[in-house]
Amino acid sequence: MTDKHITVDSIRWHSVLPWLHLLRAAQLALRVRVVLLALCAVFVFGIGGMLIRLLPFHPGHGTEMTFDRILASSLAEPVSRPNPELPQGPQIEVGRLWLIWPETTVLMPTVQLFEPEPQSWSQVAAKWTELLWALLVWAIFGGAMARMHAVRFARDGSVSPLEAVRFSSRNWLSYLYGPLLPLLGVGCFALLGIGVGKLEEWIGAGQGTWLMALGWLPVLGSFVMAALLLLLVLSWPLMVAAISVEGSDGFDGLSRAFGYVMNRPWYFAFLVSLAFGVGVLADSLVFIFLHHSDRLARWSIGVHDLVRELGGFSVWSASLQLLHLAVLVSFFWSATTVIYFLLRQSDDGTPLDQVYIPGPPPKAEPLPLVGVAASQPAVGGVIERPRVDPVATSGSPDVPGNT
Repeated sequence: MTDKHITVDSIRWHSVLPWLHLLRAAQLALRVRVVLLALCAVFVFGIGGMLIRLLPFHPGHGTEMTFDRILASSLAEPVSRPNPELPQGPQIEVGRLWLIWPETTVLMPTVQLFEPEPQSWSQVAAKWTELLWALLVWAIFGGAMARMHAVRFARDGSVSPLEAVRFSSRNWLSYLYGPLLPLLGVGCFALLGIGVGKLEEWIGAGQGTWLMALGWLPVLGSFVMAALLLLLVLSWPLMVAAISVEGSDGFDGLSRAFGYVMNRPWYFAFLVSLAFGVGVLADSLVFIFLHHSDRLARWSIGVHDLVRELGGFSVWSASLQLLHLAVLVSFFWSATTVIYFLLRQSDDGTPLDQVYIPGPPPKAEPLPLVGVAASQPAVGGVIERPRVDPVATSGSPDVPGNT
């Protein structure tokens, strides 16, 4: 028997190590049209947050809240103002936590809803308003960015921002009720604890009898609530990506996101860690580029004293910081979309190039032929009856027309 040697000429590393596709997330995020769409999302979210604080039931009603502090308050990160004497214009110091800023805009009001301290109805209404506003903004803009990233990643195709926004606007309700369903489940299990507490208050007279007998119900319900909230925090971005990739509804996005996170928890944790590392590297490069762009712009003006006195250039410097934040928002949704593709491939075996592409509307079918079989068309368009011999059919009562 002769030995056969196999020579490997090349290795397709992306097939052997599919997680290498996450390196494309930075490239996908730096496309100009996606960054501009992310910049629109930042402005819409900030302006909406300022309008929410004008509502009469909001606890911050009547207090001055600037655009930059609206953005930073959703992250619970202090705003840096290196030049307090300079006037207007946001002064945002973008840090590492801004990599997950879209996630925190949803997470912060959700966490505040479940604070153990008693809250007034106005505080609860304000937090629900902020939560719904964040979900709506990312339903439209996050879903559109995920759609653009998905088509580029899977098919190397191009979707215009207007077309992507139209897609997400048609499916905004699916993006919205997907994450609200787990919160509804949390509310149902919370009724167990409320019921036990009311029984103790009304019947037990504060003696602890009902708490001793039925205290296991709110404890058991708390386990389910904690699991639902943890899964919601981890999988909400994947819900948005699932609807954008599959073109499905909120139920499908919820089941896919929960299923992939629960079935592949360690792979999911590895992908998130790798995406965070790639994001930190990309963020450093973007920061260096924008920082030196700002310095070169100030150097090119040349009138440093006038710039310092008037402060008009601070608005344009702040625009670079907002652009930096927009790049991070674009990267968040590009990394989320790529992670969804990789989890779907690992769990379902679905190829990475499969993405929902709406086809043309179905054509109207012609009316079916009546009386004549379509497989036997008449020659020349004339239908001939078979010739009947009157002699052969004479005396036969079964032949029509015979008398």
